[in-house]
Amino acid sequence: MKKYLVLDCCKRRKGGAGLLTVGFKYGGRKPEGRISGLKRRHKVFMSLPRTILLSFVFYLNIGCGSSRQISLDIQPDQAEYYAKGNHIVGSMKDNTVIAMYSLSKKVWINSSAGFNVLLKNIGDEPMVFSIENITVQVLNDADEDPLHVRIYSYDELVEKAERSAAVGAVFAGLEYWGNISQASKAGYSHTEGSFSGPEGYGTYTQTTYDPAAEQAARDAADDELKSDLAKIEYDKQERISSLSSILRKSTVFPGMMLAGEIRVAIPRQVDESASLSFLIDAAGDEHTVIFRLDDVPGR
Repeated sequence: MKKYLVLDCCKRRKGGAGLLTVGFKYGGRKPEGRISGLKRRHKVFMSLPRTILLSFVFYLNIGCGSSRQISLDIQPDQAEYYAKGNHIVGSMKDNTVIAMYSLSKKVWINSSAGFNVLLKNIGDEPMVFSIENITVQVLNDADEDPLHVRIYSYDELVEKAERSAAVGAVFAGLEYWGNISQASKAGYSHTEGSFSGPEGYGTYTQTTYDPAAEQAARDAADDELKSDLAKIEYDKQERISSLSSILRKSTVFPGMMLAGEIRVAIPRQVDESASLSFLIDAAGDEHTVIFRLDDVPGR
């Protein structure tokens, strides 16, 4: 009998933070239910060969159970404007102009968040600009020390995409060997019956083997593996291609502009009301851009 892994989880509030409670159990039949919002209990099912995959995916996402609304905190010496629905802050100093906005209206705790940055060189000398010119901090309570926030480099994001693809290939291989194990049994069939005659009566069991049925099951497993690996490779290439907008070290000549995306790692230790501060040091100018991180109403 095929067994199923049942994930039973609910989200509740504790001290203003989201707390995810999880339980696992095995059952002999397919449970009812579907994935829904974490605000109510729900169940997810899958057969045992996929148990490891579920555990891994759940591990990757368990830190993303809490979110914050993100909004600009415009300072007196800064300008604000909108473009294509994006709320943008502008900051002008002696040698540089900075414009910046968040790529989303919500960020997840213990996950990454994206921001677009534009720099214009209005000075007289060329300058080099990269993520090394940007310092990011989370500011919680005034009595707490700022938390350093990591900015992912382009190379790190490419490595992350490749690592994710490698993990996916491992799980595809595990599922393949599970399918091959089942295929080795596909050629066998069992028949039970009874008989009676002059010499008496009784029951019998007959086992037959069909090599064509086993080969068909093996071929299906091979085709599924090839399809899975092709999709994993395609997704990896798409993910790497999407990184073309990531900010990388560049020389910006006078009168020229540089635009790019930066991705930062939002830490776990974020209060219900906090700030995300970007200190941008460019050509001797210091720009400070602040985003508010507020608890989502009604969450």
